[in-house]
Amino acid sequence: MIEPGDDLASLIIKAINDESILIDDGDVFAIAQKIVSKSENRYLDLSSVNPSKEAIDLSKKIFKEPNFIQAILNESKKVVKFRMGVLIVEHKLGFIHANAGIDRSNIDQQKDTVLLLPKSPDKSAKYLSESLSRYFNKEISVIITDTMGRPFRNGIVGFTIGSHNIECILDERGNNDLYGNELKVTQIAIADELAAASSLLMGQAAQKKPVVIIKNYKYKKNKFSDAQSLIRSEDEDLFR
Repeated sequence: MIEPGDDLASLIIKAINDESILIDDGDVFAIAQKIVSKSENRYLDLSSVNPSKEAIDLSKKIFKEPNFIQAILNESKKVVKFRMGVLIVEHKLGFIHANAGIDRSNIDQQKDTVLLLPKSPDKSAKYLSESLSRYFNKEISVIITDTMGRPFRNGIVGFTIGSHNIECILDERGNNDLYGNELKVTQIAIADELAAASSLLMGQAAQKKPVVIIKNYKYKKNKFSDAQSLIRSEDEDLFR
């Protein structure tokens, strides 16, 4: 139950010590976006938002309140797609997802209050990684996770919005497959796969497990070390 201004690193350290968990070099901490946003006081009171004409027009088309639509627009570069009840946007951070990641679940606030994504998830991940590494005197990586829907698939899945000290993409191009064929396009979204695995333990309802420690994944360090490397540019995106 995180409050604005809470030091997440200190709270995580206390939980680890209370549970007598041994921390090793190479541990990856998957941390839910929600507690990062809460600690950074990313709350927004929708009653303070003045809807524009664009927001009012969109609200009539998808049946969401204008203030909420305006909050989404304020956090977005542009609207990608909309239909009844659904608004897909490109977030200012570059992510393509519903409602700019603005959340109403699992926040103990008034009904008009919502929670925004962290301003800079990679910076948040760096702070947590360095704080935990310093305390435990171990090399620790951090991914900050959220959930998203996917084109052509039902259900939501965990993905990474911020990271530090870990490869986000494993580039297999130029390597050979089982039969000696050269791989031409294979790039593995390591950070997203780890986020999806951790999401199974975190849960999405009342589980109250926002931090998961991943052990024994032998990660590397490469140029794809921040979550921005996971975002496909628009000119390479077949769906935009």
